[in-house]
Amino acid sequence: MERLAASAALFPGEEMLATNGIESLNYFRRGDPDRPLVIFVPGGFHLARVAYGVPGANDSDFLAHWLGKRGYSFLGTSYPTGNAVYSRVYPDFSIRDWGRQVAAVARHYVDRNGLSGEVIVLGWSAGGQIAQSVYEACQQAGLRMSLYVSLASTPPVPLLLSAPGAISREENGLSSAPQFYSLFRRYVRAQDAMNGHTIIPWDRFERDVLGDIPVALNAIMIASRYSNGTFVQDLEWAINDTGALKYRDFPFAVTISGDRVLDNDHALTDRGNWGFYQIQHLYRSLVLPVLSQSESIDPRDWQALMDMMDSATSGLLNARVPGNHFFWYGEVGARSTVQQIDRLRDRAANLRGEIRARLRTIRAQ
Repeated sequence: MERLAASAALFPGEEMLATNGIESLNYFRRGDPDRPLVIFVPGGFHLARVAYGVPGANDSDFLAHWLGKRGYSFLGTSYPTGNAVYSRVYPDFSIRDWGRQVAAVARHYVDRNGLSGEVIVLGWSAGGQIAQSVYEACQQAGLRMSLYVSLASTPPVPLLLSAPGAISREENGLSSAPQFYSLFRRYVRAQDAMNGHTIIPWDRFERDVLGDIPVALNAIMIASRYSNGTFVQDLEWAINDTGALKYRDFPFAVTISGDRVLDNDHALTDRGNWGFYQIQHLYRSLVLPVLSQSESIDPRDWQALMDMMDSATSGLLNARVPGNHFFWYGEVGARSTVQQIDRLRDRAANLRGEIRARLRTIRAQ
Protein backbone atom coordinates (compact mmCIF):
# COMPACT_ATOMS: atom_id res chain seq x y z
CA MET A 1 0.00 0.00 0.00
CA GLU A 2 1.36 3.40 -1.01
CA ARG A 3 -0.08 6.83 -0.32
CA LEU A 4 0.35 8.98 -3.41
CA ALA A 5 0.99 12.72 -3.51
CA ALA A 6 -2.03 15.00 -3.32
CA SER A 7 -3.12 16.66 -6.55
CA ALA A 8 -5.43 19.47 -7.55
CA ALA A 9 -7.91 16.90 -8.83
CA LEU A 10 -8.60 15.64 -5.30
CA PHE A 11 -11.46 17.03 -3.24
CA PRO A 12 -11.07 17.84 0.48
CA GLY A 13 -10.83 14.65 2.51
CA GLU A 14 -9.89 12.47 -0.45
CA GLU A 15 -6.60 10.66 -0.87
CA MET A 16 -5.13 8.54 -3.61
CA LEU A 17 -3.66 5.19 -2.61
CA ALA A 18 -1.95 2.58 -4.73
CA THR A 19 -2.24 -1.14 -4.11
CA ASN A 20 0.24 -3.17 -6.12
CA GLY A 21 0.78 -0.06 -8.22
CA ILE A 22 -2.91 0.41 -9.06
CA GLU A 23 -4.50 3.69 -7.98
CA SER A 24 -7.70 3.97 -5.95
CA LEU A 25 -9.51 7.15 -4.93
CA ASN A 26 -10.58 7.05 -1.27
CA TYR A 27 -12.58 9.06 1.23
CA PHE A 28 -12.75 8.10 4.91
CA ARG A 29 -14.73 9.39 7.89
CA ARG A 30 -14.01 7.99 11.33
CA GLY A 31 -16.88 6.94 13.59
CA ASP A 32 -17.12 4.76 16.68
CA PRO A 33 -14.09 2.45 16.46
CA ASP A 34 -16.10 -0.40 17.98
CA ARG A 35 -18.73 -0.27 15.23
CA PRO A 36 -18.14 -1.78 11.78
CA LEU A 37 -16.43 0.12 9.00
CA VAL A 38 -19.02 0.57 6.23
CA ILE A 39 -17.47 0.49 2.76
CA PHE A 40 -19.30 1.92 -0.25
CA VAL A 41 -18.40 0.28 -3.56
CA PRO A 42 -19.71 2.20 -6.60
CA GLY A 43 -21.27 0.68 -9.69
CA GLY A 44 -20.24 0.84 -13.30
CA PHE A 45 -18.74 4.09 -14.64
CA HIS A 46 -19.01 5.84 -11.23
CA LEU A 47 -16.66 7.07 -8.54
CA ALA A 48 -17.68 6.64 -4.90
CA ARG A 49 -18.19 10.42 -4.77
CA VAL A 50 -21.89 9.68 -5.33
CA ALA A 51 -21.99 8.41 -1.73
CA TYR A 52 -20.09 11.26 -0.02
CA GLY A 53 -20.56 14.25 -2.28
CA VAL A 54 -18.60 17.00 -3.98
CA PRO A 55 -17.63 20.48 -2.74
CA GLY A 56 -20.66 22.73 -2.49
CA ALA A 57 -23.21 19.90 -2.21
CA ASN A 58 -25.38 19.36 0.87
CA ASP A 59 -23.73 16.80 3.12
CA SER A 60 -27.14 15.47 4.18
CA ASP A 61 -27.81 14.28 0.62
CA PHE A 62 -25.25 11.48 0.93
CA LEU A 63 -24.89 8.11 2.62
CA ALA A 64 -21.65 9.05 4.38
CA HIS A 65 -23.49 11.68 6.43
CA TRP A 66 -26.27 9.38 7.65
CA LEU A 67 -23.95 6.47 8.34
CA GLY A 68 -21.87 8.85 10.46
CA LYS A 69 -25.00 9.84 12.37
CA ARG A 70 -25.38 6.16 13.29
CA GLY A 71 -21.80 5.98 14.52
CA TYR A 72 -20.33 4.01 11.63
CA SER A 73 -16.95 4.77 10.13
CA PHE A 74 -17.34 5.28 6.39
CA LEU A 75 -15.06 4.45 3.50
CA GLY A 76 -15.88 5.34 -0.09
CA THR A 77 -13.36 3.60 -2.32
CA SER A 78 -13.27 3.97 -6.11
CA TYR A 79 -11.79 1.54 -8.59
CA PRO A 80 -9.72 3.12 -11.41
CA THR A 81 -11.77 4.65 -14.22
CA GLY A 82 -11.03 7.03 -17.07
CA ASN A 83 -11.93 10.01 -14.88
CA ALA A 84 -9.31 12.75 -14.82
CA VAL A 85 -8.67 12.21 -11.10
CA TYR A 86 -6.53 9.19 -12.07
CA SER A 87 -3.06 9.65 -13.54
CA ARG A 88 -3.38 6.71 -15.92
CA VAL A 89 -5.75 3.93 -16.98
CA TYR A 90 -5.70 0.22 -16.13
CA PRO A 91 -7.53 -1.60 -18.96
CA ASP A 92 -6.73 -5.10 -17.66
CA PHE A 93 -8.05 -4.41 -14.14
CA SER A 94 -10.23 -7.36 -13.12
CA ILE A 95 -12.93 -8.13 -10.57
CA ARG A 96 -10.37 -10.17 -8.58
CA ASP A 97 -8.16 -7.05 -8.58
CA TRP A 98 -11.15 -4.98 -7.49
CA GLY A 99 -11.94 -7.17 -4.50
CA ARG A 100 -8.30 -7.27 -3.39
CA GLN A 101 -8.02 -3.51 -3.76
CA VAL A 102 -11.08 -2.83 -1.58
CA ALA A 103 -9.85 -5.21 1.13
CA ALA A 104 -6.34 -3.75 1.11
CA VAL A 105 -7.64 -0.19 1.38
CA ALA A 106 -10.00 -1.20 4.19
CA ARG A 107 -7.14 -2.86 6.06
CA HIS A 108 -5.15 0.36 5.69
CA TYR A 109 -7.85 2.53 7.27
CA VAL A 110 -8.68 -0.01 9.97
CA ASP A 111 -5.04 -0.09 11.07
CA ARG A 112 -4.50 3.65 10.79
CA ASN A 113 -7.61 4.50 12.83
CA GLY A 114 -7.68 1.71 15.39
CA LEU A 115 -10.95 0.20 14.15
CA SER A 116 -12.33 -3.18 15.18
CA GLY A 117 -11.67 -5.00 11.90
CA GLU A 118 -15.35 -5.73 11.21
CA VAL A 119 -16.52 -4.44 7.84
CA ILE A 120 -19.85 -4.16 6.04
CA VAL A 121 -19.68 -3.74 2.27
CA LEU A 122 -22.34 -1.76 0.42
CA GLY A 123 -22.19 -2.75 -3.22
CA TRP A 124 -24.23 -0.63 -5.60
CA SER A 125 -25.31 -1.73 -9.08
CA ALA A 126 -22.33 -3.38 -10.84
CA GLY A 127 -20.56 -3.28 -7.46
CA GLY A 128 -22.41 -6.52 -6.75
CA GLN A 129 -19.83 -8.25 -8.91
CA ILE A 130 -17.21 -8.08 -6.16
CA ALA A 131 -19.31 -9.71 -3.41
CA GLN A 132 -17.31 -12.94 -3.55
CA SER A 133 -13.90 -11.52 -4.44
CA VAL A 134 -13.95 -8.90 -1.67
CA TYR A 135 -15.19 -11.47 0.86
CA GLU A 136 -12.31 -13.77 0.01
CA ALA A 137 -9.83 -10.88 0.05
CA CYS A 138 -11.12 -9.63 3.42
CA GLN A 139 -10.54 -13.06 4.94
CA GLN A 140 -6.99 -13.06 3.60
CA ALA A 141 -6.47 -9.53 4.99
CA GLY A 142 -7.65 -10.52 8.46
CA LEU A 143 -10.88 -8.52 8.28
CA ARG A 144 -14.27 -9.84 9.36
CA MET A 145 -16.79 -9.05 6.65
CA SER A 146 -20.01 -9.57 8.58
CA LEU A 147 -22.44 -8.51 5.84
CA TYR A 148 -22.74 -7.61 2.19
CA VAL A 149 -25.54 -5.13 1.45
CA SER A 150 -26.77 -5.04 -2.12
CA LEU A 151 -27.96 -1.57 -3.12
CA ALA A 152 -29.85 -2.40 -6.32
CA SER A 153 -26.84 -4.49 -7.30
CA THR A 154 -26.44 -7.48 -9.57
CA PRO A 155 -24.82 -10.62 -8.12
CA PRO A 156 -21.54 -11.79 -9.67
CA VAL A 157 -23.09 -13.95 -12.39
CA PRO A 158 -21.65 -13.35 -15.88
CA LEU A 159 -24.21 -12.52 -18.58
CA LEU A 160 -27.05 -12.18 -16.06
CA LEU A 161 -28.00 -8.82 -17.64
CA SER A 162 -28.45 -7.73 -21.23
CA ALA A 163 -26.35 -4.71 -22.15
CA PRO A 164 -28.56 -1.82 -23.36
CA GLY A 165 -26.51 -1.11 -26.47
CA ALA A 166 -22.93 -1.71 -27.49
CA ILE A 167 -19.99 -1.53 -25.11
CA SER A 168 -17.00 -0.40 -27.15
CA ARG A 169 -13.24 -0.08 -26.67
CA GLU A 170 -11.74 3.39 -26.53
CA GLU A 171 -8.22 4.25 -27.69
CA ASN A 172 -6.94 4.12 -24.11
CA GLY A 173 -8.16 0.51 -23.76
CA LEU A 174 -11.12 1.18 -21.47
CA SER A 175 -14.71 0.26 -22.26
CA SER A 176 -17.22 2.97 -23.12
CA ALA A 177 -21.03 2.93 -23.16
CA PRO A 178 -22.38 6.48 -23.70
CA GLN A 179 -25.96 5.17 -23.64
CA PHE A 180 -25.61 4.57 -19.90
CA TYR A 181 -24.93 8.26 -19.32
CA SER A 182 -28.36 9.16 -20.69
CA LEU A 183 -29.92 6.66 -18.30
CA PHE A 184 -27.89 7.95 -15.36
CA ARG A 185 -29.08 11.46 -16.15
CA ARG A 186 -32.72 10.33 -15.99
CA TYR A 187 -32.10 8.61 -12.65
CA VAL A 188 -30.29 11.59 -11.16
CA ARG A 189 -32.88 14.13 -12.26
CA ALA A 190 -35.69 11.98 -10.88
CA GLN A 191 -33.92 11.84 -7.52
CA ASP A 192 -33.41 15.62 -7.69
CA ALA A 193 -37.16 16.03 -8.19
CA MET A 194 -38.01 13.68 -5.33
CA ASN A 195 -35.73 15.65 -2.99
CA GLY A 196 -36.93 19.06 -4.19
CA HIS A 197 -33.52 20.36 -5.24
CA THR A 198 -30.49 19.59 -7.41
CA ILE A 199 -28.15 17.26 -5.53
CA ILE A 200 -25.19 17.58 -7.92
CA PRO A 201 -25.62 19.58 -11.15
CA TRP A 202 -25.47 17.19 -14.09
CA ASP A 203 -22.47 18.86 -15.74
CA ARG A 204 -20.50 18.44 -12.50
CA PHE A 205 -21.83 14.92 -12.04
CA GLU A 206 -20.62 13.92 -15.48
CA ARG A 207 -17.22 15.58 -15.00
CA ASP A 208 -16.50 14.70 -11.37
CA VAL A 209 -18.19 11.29 -10.99
CA LEU A 210 -18.30 9.41 -14.29
CA GLY A 211 -15.63 7.74 -16.41
CA ASP A 212 -14.98 4.79 -18.73
CA ILE A 213 -14.12 1.49 -17.05
CA PRO A 214 -11.99 -1.65 -17.54
CA VAL A 215 -13.86 -4.14 -19.69
CA ALA A 216 -13.78 -7.00 -17.15
CA LEU A 217 -16.00 -4.91 -14.87
CA ASN A 218 -18.81 -5.47 -17.39
CA ALA A 219 -18.87 -9.22 -16.66
CA ILE A 220 -22.57 -9.26 -15.79
CA MET A 221 -23.29 -8.06 -19.35
CA ILE A 222 -20.54 -9.13 -21.75
CA ALA A 223 -18.14 -11.49 -19.89
CA SER A 224 -14.99 -10.22 -21.60
CA ARG A 225 -11.36 -9.61 -20.68
CA TYR A 226 -8.65 -7.30 -21.99
CA SER A 227 -5.85 -9.00 -23.92
CA ASN A 228 -3.17 -7.40 -26.09
CA GLY A 229 -5.22 -4.31 -26.82
CA THR A 230 -8.47 -6.10 -27.61
CA PHE A 231 -11.62 -7.26 -25.82
CA VAL A 232 -11.91 -11.04 -25.78
CA GLN A 233 -15.15 -12.77 -24.88
CA ASP A 234 -14.27 -15.44 -22.32
CA LEU A 235 -17.10 -16.81 -20.21
CA GLU A 236 -14.96 -19.35 -18.34
CA TRP A 237 -12.47 -16.66 -17.36
CA ALA A 238 -15.32 -14.36 -16.24
CA ILE A 239 -16.85 -17.08 -14.07
CA ASN A 240 -13.52 -17.52 -12.31
CA ASP A 241 -12.95 -13.78 -12.07
CA THR A 242 -16.34 -13.07 -10.46
CA GLY A 243 -16.35 -16.16 -8.25
CA ALA A 244 -19.92 -16.87 -9.35
CA LEU A 245 -19.67 -20.57 -8.45
CA LYS A 246 -17.87 -20.07 -5.14
CA TYR A 247 -21.13 -20.13 -3.21
CA ARG A 248 -19.41 -22.06 -0.42
CA ASP A 249 -17.17 -19.03 0.14
CA PHE A 250 -19.67 -16.19 -0.15
CA PRO A 251 -20.68 -13.44 2.28
CA PHE A 252 -24.04 -13.29 3.99
CA ALA A 253 -26.05 -10.86 1.87
CA VAL A 254 -29.08 -8.65 2.32
CA THR A 255 -30.69 -6.51 -0.37
CA ILE A 256 -32.18 -3.04 -0.63
CA SER A 257 -33.77 -1.88 -3.88
CA GLY A 258 -35.86 1.02 -5.10
CA ASP A 259 -39.55 0.88 -5.91
CA ARG A 260 -39.77 2.69 -9.26
CA VAL A 261 -40.59 1.07 -12.60
CA LEU A 262 -37.64 3.04 -14.02
CA ASP A 263 -35.45 0.47 -12.22
CA ASN A 264 -37.78 -2.46 -12.78
CA ASP A 265 -35.11 -5.16 -13.14
CA HIS A 266 -33.72 -4.60 -9.64
CA ALA A 267 -37.10 -3.89 -8.06
CA LEU A 268 -38.44 -7.20 -9.39
CA THR A 269 -35.44 -9.54 -9.34
CA ASP A 270 -32.94 -8.59 -6.61
CA ARG A 271 -34.66 -10.66 -3.93
CA GLY A 272 -34.62 -13.77 -6.08
CA ASN A 273 -31.19 -13.21 -7.62
CA TRP A 274 -29.53 -12.88 -4.22
CA GLY A 275 -31.72 -15.51 -2.54
CA PHE A 276 -29.60 -18.35 -3.90
CA TYR A 277 -26.49 -16.97 -2.26
CA GLN A 278 -28.33 -16.16 0.99
CA ILE A 279 -29.58 -19.70 1.49
CA GLN A 280 -26.32 -21.32 0.39
CA HIS A 281 -24.37 -19.23 2.90
CA LEU A 282 -26.60 -20.35 5.77
CA TYR A 283 -26.73 -23.96 4.66
CA ARG A 284 -23.05 -24.44 3.83
CA SER A 285 -21.52 -22.43 6.66
CA LEU A 286 -23.93 -23.20 9.53
CA VAL A 287 -26.33 -26.06 8.91
CA LEU A 288 -24.49 -28.67 6.86
CA PRO A 289 -21.53 -29.08 9.26
CA VAL A 290 -24.02 -30.15 11.97
CA LEU A 291 -26.39 -32.24 9.88
CA SER A 292 -23.55 -34.11 8.23
CA GLN A 293 -22.72 -35.59 11.64
CA SER A 294 -26.17 -37.02 12.33
CA GLU A 295 -29.64 -37.18 10.83
CA SER A 296 -31.26 -38.20 14.12
CA ILE A 297 -33.16 -35.01 14.94
CA ASP A 298 -36.19 -34.33 17.10
CA PRO A 299 -39.10 -33.57 14.69
CA ARG A 300 -39.81 -30.27 16.48
CA ASP A 301 -36.23 -29.12 16.01
CA TRP A 302 -36.30 -30.18 12.38
CA GLN A 303 -39.53 -28.24 11.72
CA ALA A 304 -38.13 -25.15 13.45
CA LEU A 305 -34.95 -25.36 11.38
CA MET A 306 -36.94 -25.66 8.13
CA ASP A 307 -39.06 -22.66 9.11
CA MET A 308 -35.99 -20.54 9.84
CA MET A 309 -34.33 -21.46 6.57
CA ASP A 310 -37.56 -20.68 4.71
CA SER A 311 -37.67 -17.25 6.34
CA ALA A 312 -34.23 -16.42 4.92
CA THR A 313 -35.67 -16.04 1.42
CA SER A 314 -39.20 -14.94 2.41
CA GLY A 315 -38.34 -11.23 2.37
CA LEU A 316 -36.87 -11.05 5.87
CA LEU A 317 -33.47 -10.07 4.45
CA ASN A 318 -34.76 -7.68 1.81
CA ALA A 319 -36.06 -4.10 1.86
CA ARG A 320 -37.23 -1.36 -0.47
CA VAL A 321 -36.66 2.39 -0.32
CA PRO A 322 -38.64 4.91 -2.40
CA GLY A 323 -36.72 5.90 -5.50
CA ASN A 324 -35.06 4.52 -8.61
CA HIS A 325 -31.66 2.90 -9.21
CA PHE A 326 -30.15 5.82 -7.23
CA PHE A 327 -32.72 5.52 -4.39
CA TRP A 328 -29.98 6.15 -1.77
CA TYR A 329 -28.93 9.42 -3.50
CA GLY A 330 -30.47 12.50 -1.88
CA GLU A 331 -31.47 13.11 1.73
CA VAL A 332 -34.83 11.30 1.52
CA GLY A 333 -33.35 8.03 0.32
CA ALA A 334 -29.97 8.29 2.04
CA ARG A 335 -31.56 8.60 5.47
CA SER A 336 -34.06 5.80 4.78
CA THR A 337 -31.36 3.54 3.33
CA VAL A 338 -29.22 3.80 6.46
CA GLN A 339 -32.27 3.01 8.59
CA GLN A 340 -32.86 -0.11 6.46
CA ILE A 341 -29.20 -1.12 6.74
CA ASP A 342 -29.54 -1.12 10.53
CA ARG A 343 -32.80 -3.10 10.37
CA LEU A 344 -31.41 -5.68 7.98
CA ARG A 345 -28.20 -5.97 9.97
CA ASP A 346 -30.26 -6.80 13.07
CA ARG A 347 -32.45 -9.25 11.17
CA ALA A 348 -29.45 -11.02 9.68
CA ALA A 349 -27.74 -11.30 13.08
CA ASN A 350 -30.93 -12.53 14.75
CA LEU A 351 -31.60 -15.15 12.08
CA ARG A 352 -28.08 -16.54 12.25
CA GLY A 353 -28.26 -16.50 16.05
CA GLU A 354 -31.55 -18.42 16.06
CA ILE A 355 -30.20 -21.00 13.62
CA ARG A 356 -27.03 -21.46 15.67
CA ALA A 357 -29.06 -21.89 18.86
CA ARG A 358 -31.26 -24.54 17.25
CA LEU A 359 -28.22 -26.31 15.86
CA ARG A 360 -26.68 -26.44 19.33
CA THR A 361 -29.82 -28.24 20.50
CA ILE A 362 -29.57 -30.66 17.57
CA ARG A 363 -25.87 -31.26 18.22
CA ALA A 364 -26.63 -32.14 21.82
CA GLN A 365 -29.13 -34.86 20.87
